[in-house]
Amino acid sequence: MFRNSLLIERVAAFVSGHRVAMAVVGGVTGAAIGIYSDEARAVIAWTWSHVIAGGTLVTLAVAGVFSLAWWARGLTEQRRQLRREVVRDFFDIHADDFEEDLPSDHAVIGRQLWYLERTTESPDLVVLLHGLGLDADDFRPFMNVARQHTAAITLFGHNTEEARDHRYRPIGMSVHADLISGAINNLQRQYPYKRLTLVGFSVGCDMLFRLAELWRDHPEREPKIRSVLLLDPNINHSTMVISGKVARLNPEQPLAELQRIAQIPEALAEFQNFCEYLHKISGKDLSQVQRYAADLWDYWEPDGQYDLFFQRLERIRAISDVTRVFFSMHFEQRFNDVVARARQRGIRQVFDLSRVDHFDFCQDAFLKREIGALLRGR
Repeated sequence: MFRNSLLIERVAAFVSGHRVAMAVVGGVTGAAIGIYSDEARAVIAWTWSHVIAGGTLVTLAVAGVFSLAWWARGLTEQRRQLRREVVRDFFDIHADDFEEDLPSDHAVIGRQLWYLERTTESPDLVVLLHGLGLDADDFRPFMNVARQHTAAITLFGHNTEEARDHRYRPIGMSVHADLISGAINNLQRQYPYKRLTLVGFSVGCDMLFRLAELWRDHPEREPKIRSVLLLDPNINHSTMVISGKVARLNPEQPLAELQRIAQIPEALAEFQNFCEYLHKISGKDLSQVQRYAADLWDYWEPDGQYDLFFQRLERIRAISDVTRVFFSMHFEQRFNDVVARARQRGIRQVFDLSRVDHFDFCQDAFLKREIGALLRGR
């Protein structure tokens, strides 16, 4: 406060002492503005316009910086999305991939096992196994939207381009299992810090049952599995309606059997799904598909028996932290029997019935929801 008063007194003293000089300067300035008013206004206008122009330049510069940053961000995201595209790749098949000697007619060494993969930054790696006569492309819609890192493996010789390739002749179920086991372990070696989840659809579940037996006999080949999801697994011959017919199919004259399969559906939506299925497998190597179906038929026991199913389920539960089994509405008549027998064995919170068609289990909405729930531990 004292300093302010002192400053005011000094200013007043200065003005008082230089009153005459300040009056002269003020008069000259006023006369100059009066005489050169147009020039003065021009100077003021020039100054103001340049100030505005400077502000505009600053604004444009700021906008340019933000636009460049936005473009760079978009380019980065575009590159990231490109890295997340579903890509097709293969594993080379080597002799050391097999613990046992191969049958002489199983020519697989030097061939490739194809798969689809979409990498993400998720800590979860989900490996998907397809149904009878299908391939990895059935999971492509889900893989396009999945948050998880996903890979879908096609069984040996089950690609359309392999249908007439003499290098991909039919092989047995046990050799298929060796190849799938090698592929899963290869993926886990590539991503050792990711949690592994295995998903089987239809006879893809049978392959998981067979893999659990393989890993029991060869524990050094067993990968570390976090969770397993089984979608419409076979129970016994009663659930193998399509597989049983394909097992009896004559690959040289398949039309009659395929027509009988087309007569199975009882609803229009189900008929549409069957037609799509038959259209897809008819372009495959039907000798390969028939051989696999025949091995699957021999793998299961007759209608009404459940012992093998529960033995195989227990092996799956022994190698995974979490196991879930979903049945479609086609299994509704057997579902209560399965749950009752499971409870007798102390198995709970494993089975569920979903009111969808069998082939709806491959839909992206279902897989996204249930795989997400499985990984959250729900």
